[in-house]
Amino acid sequence: MDLTDLHSLLTIAREKSISKASKVIHISQPALTIRIKKLEQELGFVLLERTRSGVKLTKQGASIIHNATKAIQQIKAMSKLQDHSNLIDLIKLLHPEQDDFSDSFNDNSSNIKIGVATPLGWTMFKPIMNHLRSFDPDLKYHMLSDSNEVIIELILLGDIDFGFVPYFEELPGIESISIMQDEMLLLGPKNEKPLCLHNPESMNTLLEKTFYLFFSNQQLRSLINETMLKLMGNIPKDICNINETGIILKMISDGQGYTICPSSFLYDTMEFFHSLYGTGELPTLLQHETVPFSVYRLGENYPSRTIRMIFPSDSPYSQFIQQLSNII
Repeated sequence: MDLTDLHSLLTIAREKSISKASKVIHISQPALTIRIKKLEQELGFVLLERTRSGVKLTKQGASIIHNATKAIQQIKAMSKLQDHSNLIDLIKLLHPEQDDFSDSFNDNSSNIKIGVATPLGWTMFKPIMNHLRSFDPDLKYHMLSDSNEVIIELILLGDIDFGFVPYFEELPGIESISIMQDEMLLLGPKNEKPLCLHNPESMNTLLEKTFYLFFSNQQLRSLINETMLKLMGNIPKDICNINETGIILKMISDGQGYTICPSSFLYDTMEFFHSLYGTGELPTLLQHETVPFSVYRLGENYPSRTIRMIFPSDSPYSQFIQQLSNII
């Protein structure tokens, strides 16, 4: 599979015709058909189907379009690095007296580089930064938020110094430190009657509600599905798939439905409840006038995940990272 394959698939999907797509990308129709067949063989499923209105993506084909589009756009973004270099040269020409400004354009400066897997960055950026500042107020850093897999790969490549990921299996060359057990939570509207999680009738009622969840092709969704099956005995029929944490929480805050998510998505909210209840165990149902939804803790018998701090085994920052992990 290469970018030409992905570009070919996107063009066919856009044109709804293999013959029209072949003209757009200047590839013969037979060659384009062979390219798509080869891509289907690599992926293990059919990408396109013929209908009266033309060619369209199958359900499985549609599931990869988002990632295919992102891959092509990222390659295009890489081509703009040359424009970045030209800008630096122009500033040097206009201001020859300045010889130290280019570091502000350079991502490869001496600042420590931190990676946070999405969507952890949405909720954990602030607490991570607070811990870093308390540990070393003068610390200079860059931060990157990307997928779990990309953060791990960048650690292996030495492009970032340490990262925070919710999914990790031991790999040669990478050390990991567990920093948080990420329990699963059920969130629902405040204005509805509180649920009894151990009451079958209450769970049957919950099955009829609208759930706002991450797309099924995302790693977290498998954990959410396991949780729903254990809690309700089935998967709700009315599911709205969303790929953004903030939008999901907004829908629940507005009383539109329910969601199941890990506690890291509500880091500040859970810290607030811990401050209210002190060192004791939090109750199953958490409510407060300042929190726009009801939070149900499902407990240790439900699926969970472990957020880990990962770093290269030969990292020059190993001692710093070990000390930092003790305060996070």
